[in-house]
Parts: sequence; C-alpha cells; structure tokens
Amino acid sequence: MSRKLLVTFVSLVILLQTGFLPLATASDRPFNNPANWGGTGLMEIPTARVIDDGVVRFGFSQALPFRWYSGAAGIFPGMEFGGRLTELTNIEGGLGSDYGNLKDKAFDIKYQIFPESKYFPAFALGINDFHGTRLFPSEYIAFSRQVFPFDITFGLGTKRFKGTVTSPVINDIGLFGGIEWKIFNGVSLMAEYNPIEYENDKIKSVPEGSKSPFNVGLRISSLPTVGIGISYQRGTTIGFSCDLQFELGKPLIPKKADPRLWYPVDRRNFDERDSQEMVETIKKAIREVGFQSVSVYTDNRSLVAEFENTRYPSNQKAAGRVLRILLFHSPKDTQTLSVIFKRRQIPFLKVSVEPDYFEGYIFQKISEDDLFEHIKVETAPFQNDKTETRIAVTPDEKGFDYDFGIKPDFENYLNDPSGFYKFRLGIKPYVTATLWKGGVASARFDLPFYSNISSSNIPPKDAVRSDSWEYSGDNYTFDRLLLDQTFRLSDKTFGRVSAGYFERMYAGIGSEILTFIGDGNFAIGIEGDLVKKRKKESFLNVEDSYKHTLLGNLYYQCQPLDLTFQVQYGRFLAGDIGWKVMATREYDTGAEIGFWYSATDTDDFYDFNRGYNDKGFFVSIPLNMFTDYETRTKYRYSISPWTRDVAAQPDHWQNIFDIVSDLMPGSFKSDIKKLKE
Repeated sequence: MSRKLLVTFVSLVILLQTGFLPLATASDRPFNNPANWGGTGLMEIPTARVIDDGVVRFGFSQALPFRWYSGAAGIFPGMEFGGRLTELTNIEGGLGSDYGNLKDKAFDIKYQIFPESKYFPAFALGINDFHGTRLFPSEYIAFSRQVFPFDITFGLGTKRFKGTVTSPVINDIGLFGGIEWKIFNGVSLMAEYNPIEYENDKIKSVPEGSKSPFNVGLRISSLPTVGIGISYQRGTTIGFSCDLQFELGKPLIPKKADPRLWYPVDRRNFDERDSQEMVETIKKAIREVGFQSVSVYTDNRSLVAEFENTRYPSNQKAAGRVLRILLFHSPKDTQTLSVIFKRRQIPFLKVSVEPDYFEGYIFQKISEDDLFEHIKVETAPFQNDKTETRIAVTPDEKGFDYDFGIKPDFENYLNDPSGFYKFRLGIKPYVTATLWKGGVASARFDLPFYSNISSSNIPPKDAVRSDSWEYSGDNYTFDRLLLDQTFRLSDKTFGRVSAGYFERMYAGIGSEILTFIGDGNFAIGIEGDLVKKRKKESFLNVEDSYKHTLLGNLYYQCQPLDLTFQVQYGRFLAGDIGWKVMATREYDTGAEIGFWYSATDTDDFYDFNRGYNDKGFFVSIPLNMFTDYETRTKYRYSISPWTRDVAAQPDHWQNIFDIVSDLMPGSFKSDIKKLKE
C-alpha cells in the first residue's frame, strides 16, 4: 500500500509539471495564508508557498486541545521564519496553578527553493521546531501548483509528518497533500490529508489519535490585512483561526508629496554673481526643507553643502533634494556639485557630481548606469584641505540641534512560574541634544501606567539580568541619562565614549573603537563597559560593586538583501565568555527585524542559567510608517523567551555602527536610484 501511495504522489507531481492541466501564471498569493501553527499552509500541513518578503503576520488558532499563538515574517525573498507558542489545554504545565496549561515554544523556517513557473510547481524545504525541547518537530519538502482558482499541494515529511513510506535513504516518510479553492474574492475552501499520528507525539495530548486524517475548512479574508477561518479537523474537532498581517516595507499612510523645487533660476557665471548672497540663499532653501547643521560654501568653481539629514529615512533621497537645490541655484560654469552628510556635526560622507549629468538624470535624459559612472561617493576628508580657497561661506549656526519625542512603551515578561504572560505599559518621553562636535546628551524618562510583572523565581545573588523583573514595576525613573562623545580618528576609524545612566538597570562608562574596511560593508572593532547596577526602586542611586564587559565586534552588510550580521566574542557581564550572533534585515521604510543567539561558557553558573543559550527576536518600527510626513524616528521592541544572565550586556543607546554605517560609501551606492525621489 505504501508503494502505491508513493507512485501516486510521484505521478501527480509529474502531471503538475508537464502542463496537461490548464495553468495560470501564478505567484504565492492569494494562497500564502497561515496554517494552524503559523507557517504558510492549509490547516495542519505546510504548502510550498511563503509569506511575501517584508510582511509580518501574527495569528491565533485553536483545535482543542491545541491552541497556537504564532508570528511569521518574510525575512528576505523566498525565506519565511516563524515562531509559535503551543498551549495544550488538557495538560498542566507542572510549574504551579498560576502558570496554567503546558506551553511549548518553537521556531520554524521554510525556504522556497524554486518559485512557481510556467512549467514547474513551487518547491519548498522546511524545518519545524528545530531548536529547544522539540516536542513537535518535522522536516518536509512540498510542491504547490496553482491551477486557478485551485492551489494543489503535495509533500513528503519526516518526524511528526512521518508515515509508512520507505526510501533508499530515509524510512518512515509521510505523504501529505491538500487543495485550496478560491471560490470568489476573499473566500476559500480547503481540504487536506494530514499524516500526523497524534498518539505518537512526545506529549500525548490526543492519546486516542486522529479519527480521520482528512481536514476541511473555510477561510475568509474580510480585509486585506485580516483573515479568519473555521475548520473541521481530526474527524472530531471544530477549529478556529484568525490572523493579522502588515508590510514592513510599505508605509501604512501615504506620504504628502514634497513641494516641487522650482526656483527663479539664475544661471549667470560666477564672476557675474554675488557669491556670498548665493550661498546664503542656498542655505536658507536647504533649511526650509527641514535639514539641520547646514553650511554652504564655494570656491567659484564648485558648490558644496554640508548638512545633517534629520528628515528622510533614505540618505539617497536627502542627497537628491539638496543636489536639486544646488543645481537650481548654480552658475552655468559650475564644475561640481557636492553634498557632505554630517551626523553629530561630524562630516562622514561626500557625494559629488557634475551639474550636467545630474540634471540629465533627474529629467530622465541619462540612465542610472550612466549617472553611476559619473557620480563620486567617498568618505568626507578627515582633515579639511588647507589649500582649499573658499570665496564665500555661510556663517556658523549658533546654538545646538535637539530632538524630542515620546516612545510608546510595551514590555513582555514570558514563561515565569507565577504566570506565563506578564506585561508593562507606559510611555518614555525623551530629548537629545548635540552640544558640540561629536558630543550628544540624551535623557529619557520612564513613565509606566500599568505593570503586573512579578516572579516566583529567586534570582542568584550575583544576577545581572535574571532579576530584571524587579526593575519592571510602576516606579518612575530616568532609564537613560548620559553624555555620548563620538570621535573620528581617521577616514574610516571612529571612537565612542559614553558615561551616565545607560538603562534602567545599569550606570557607568563605556567605550568603543570601530574601523570600516573598503566601502564600509565590513567593520571590525572592540568595546568595553565598566558599570554599576542601579538600586531597585531608587531614582538615581547605584550599588557599590562593579561589573564589566570586553567584546570584539565584527560586522558585515550584505547590501543586495539589506541584511546585516554582527558577531561578538569576549567577556559578558556575568563573566561568561563566548559568542553572540545577531542578524538584522532592513526594509525601504527603515523598519528592521532581527534575531540574536549566543553560545557562551556557562559552566560556572549553578542555577537555571547553566547550559542556556540566550536568544530573542526584535523589531524596529519607524514612525515614518504611520505618518503622512517623512521622519527618521524609530522605536525598537524585543521579545526574549526568558530573562537570564547568559550573554548579558548593558544596553547601548547608539553604538558606532548605528551612527556611521548608513553613511559609508557602500551603503549609499546600494540604492542610488532614490536620488530621483
């Protein structure tokens, strides 16, 4: 019987590839919706579809005794990463009555090796529950073919998807398959064959097994971002699901169009113009756009504008706006237009182009490739050229630049024996001010409205993070009050010294040196902190004992995917030595998603920290997604399964890579087409 199933499966795959069925030119949509457990699929089985790049999805599903809370994201084209919490409503968690039912955390990953084409189905490889306790693990391959309005899936699986089919390499292969029928816009019917033998799960929440391997369901997309479903599963159980998704790479609110840069153009040569009046007029126009620290000067051959991009998430767009202003005010005999990006009043990046080429590009007379050959992107000179003659310079701006705002605060505390889910709500008003070249003061006040965070765990005597819940009450305090000084030590080498209250738990001093290599896609450096723990429920008092870190840093930016990797090695706060890896994906809106994972020597720990690998997920949400105007403000939130002492560090408001990396030549060149926006 197993051989007949295998032959049937292979025959159907071949049939889907040969084109005997009427095919539709297809993408994964509209069939890339979540299965029970959050990954893209039908109900219990996966499909070869994946969530779109840059889309984040959150879901809730129930088919008792299973209850799933899930999240998934398209971290880059073809790659889907998800996390889920499975609650077993008929099994106690074993951590006390306050904890409730047994709950299991899991991570899943799927890669679509081949998208669907005219002659071949989509083909994907996936691994579910690949880390930790692995109560519900599985590996699978899946094929999906759209024969619109149908989407047909067949697959082979092992572990939880195992079955009676054998192969020369792997025994106990399971066959699965299903179909989704889009009967009209927003409504689909589903049917699947599910090979899971629930009676063989590690945790037997369905010891009697499944009465039927066939599941059926109805899925409704009431809005573009909301989906709900109802199903009949295992021959006995009514299931329910709902999901919410949004696109990180796309603003939720359309932006107001920038005003056209039409000015009365005076193209007289330099010797016929009042150079001082010209540079002051240009400076005023740049300030009106919304940029700060503006300085404009000329040697009667070229025009240069220095400024800080305090408005646009895209530096390329900011450069395009300033270059337009220079172009429309430039004399006819101008040889070069240049913009110099500053941050913290330090020059970092210089972009130069001949006026004729830039004008031809913005008016679509020359291509992006032609412009690329004639635009010069480089680090700003470390020392000003002493031989440079400046005929006219705008006066220095007095005072200091500042920024203020309010961060909505939401903290999660997960998996404590006193209750699985605890949270804290509040706001954090903040202000930052650039006091002098490289020197920034930052203050942020923590104003909680509500907190039910508590724990029955007794922290170790020398805890560095496992007692963080004791700092998460409803007390008001400064969670940041510091002075941060950045130094430019050479063209591509930078230093940082920070002193003050770094976060709610630690105060002290920290320093860092980082050097960028080549166009800035690689960076290597070292950092260290000497800190004291702040006293609990105290405004600014600190304890007597010191703790320190000493870490090496290596960064790599993969520009085609907007993906950044950071690798750290060294001594962390609790004295454990080892590695920490972080990966971050950035989208066009400035939104970021990422995760971290550590592997350190925990042999000296004698509690629940021993043998643990710190891990977590974070997202940086730009305010730009929710406004009709451009802004660079971002809010970062993170979720970690536990709060432990492993691989702990003081929080840094901004490290050198955060300050400098987007103003390196490689980063700017990677998306130069935005000069035209």
